[in-house]
Amino acid sequence: MKDTNERIKKLTPIKTAIESAREMLLEALIQRFGSVPGQIEDKVGAIQRENICKKLLREVFICRNIEEFKEVIFKSKKVSGKSGLDLQQNYDAVIKWIAQEFKGKTLKIFGIKTEPIIDVFNFEPVEIRADTGRLDLMFKDKKDAIYHIEEQRNMQIDDLHRFGVYHFQASRRWGENITDIILMSGRTYAGAREIKTKSGTYSPKIVDLTEKDGQTRLKQIKEEVDAGEYGNLIELVFIPLYGKGDAETRSRLALAVLEYEVKLLKKDKLMDKLVVATIIMANKIVDKATLKRIYEEVKNMLDILEIAREDGMEKGRVAGRVEGKVEGKVEMARAFKEKGINIKIIADTSGIPIEQVKML
Repeated sequence: MKDTNERIKKLTPIKTAIESAREMLLEALIQRFGSVPGQIEDKVGAIQRENICKKLLREVFICRNIEEFKEVIFKSKKVSGKSGLDLQQNYDAVIKWIAQEFKGKTLKIFGIKTEPIIDVFNFEPVEIRADTGRLDLMFKDKKDAIYHIEEQRNMQIDDLHRFGVYHFQASRRWGENITDIILMSGRTYAGAREIKTKSGTYSPKIVDLTEKDGQTRLKQIKEEVDAGEYGNLIELVFIPLYGKGDAETRSRLALAVLEYEVKLLKKDKLMDKLVVATIIMANKIVDKATLKRIYEEVKNMLDILEIAREDGMEKGRVAGRVEGKVEGKVEMARAFKEKGINIKIIADTSGIPIEQVKML
């Protein structure tokens, strides 16, 4: 028997440190909350650094339910360990704002006929390391149809193939009632608009934003607002992507939109998060220094620091949640100890003194 066990050990692949850390995190989630949704499992599977696993393991002890943990893992620094550009931490502001603004409306501004939208969320396949400015939204209408919107600047045929991969990953999770919408901007695209093989066809709906006149549309929205109509303000987020102009022309358009939004914001005529959403959409059009200046102006005007998502921002919130959680921590620590997890790791992640862990 001893020889057999030794042979099995030799044949069993040795887990890397990060694989063990991910496994421990998933085990902790199951132990704490009973089950782990697929979205969270995918996120854990994308983690590339041990220290991020350890930080999230601490959150397992602190969070009251799986939804609270989901908020932490989806809205903290990207789980890949890459902090990204300075404005990346605000990407969730786009999701939050659009979720509020699109509910009850349709995707009419994209020229797409849908039922009223009842939910908005984002889809980030494990293979993607989302960076700032990459629009990736899932809209669900009242008939349960899903619309997956991607924005692609300077589109190439390779992008169409990549979107095809994402489409079928999304369909695996949400079913076949899903439509891809690709918003094209930047350089004019004259390539194929569908992929045909002997097994079938991938044919997304492509909306060419380069065909739209951004200056004219901005002027029209200003006239609507002057007349007391505010129903199309959400389109301001996308106007920086309109038109075929050169880099300087597009930058001037994006700045004109942002300056108008700040003007409305000062008059309390629109939500602060719309400006942040537009900043994110314009990040590859306007230079970073200018975007930072506008962002700082918005932050100074209003108390919207909660969307900054810098490291350490959550400390006050975490400290408040920790109260009353001691009993839960002890229960978790005892369960980990029974599973043979290293005592020092249990102490580090739970905050319980190592001597107390030994006594459990």
